[in-house]
Amino acid sequence: MDIREINSEADVRRLVKVAREVWREANVSFCTAEQVEYMIERFQSFEAVSGQMMQGYRYFVVEEDGEILGYFGVQPQGERLFLSKFYIRKENRGRRIFSLGIGYMKALCRESGLTAIYLTVNRHNTHAYEVYLHSGFSVIDEEVNDIGCGFVMDDYIMQAEVG
Repeated sequence: MDIREINSEADVRRLVKVAREVWREANVSFCTAEQVEYMIERFQSFEAVSGQMMQGYRYFVVEEDGEILGYFGVQPQGERLFLSKFYIRKENRGRRIFSLGIGYMKALCRESGLTAIYLTVNRHNTHAYEVYLHSGFSVIDEEVNDIGCGFVMDDYIMQAEVG
């Protein structure tokens, strides 16, 4: 398995294809199908990802034999690294991809002098919440954000210090 930062239009198109698949599978247990589709278009479409990259977000794919197993998106914010997205294709979960990615992010933090990684996770996404807790993240706050079209993101804000 390798982690590679994406930069090309072709890479973004490959990532978006995986994002659509993973978001539909991973989020329907705590979001309506309509909200998932809305969030894909707003946050994970080609235009959205390209725009985020122009705003300083960096996207990375975890690959094996040319196949994307998972991906994550981060953005330095002050003294912390914001983990915007981390998704792993269902058939690749349990292969320590998450641990590999978190280790990679911690190395990015150390290289850049950042002190912590923080993220938001839906309060009803019990599995992801528990994975983050197990990986050393703790809840530092809660927030509810209106994302338009009558949908809200009801999240915990979690953080892990980088030692």
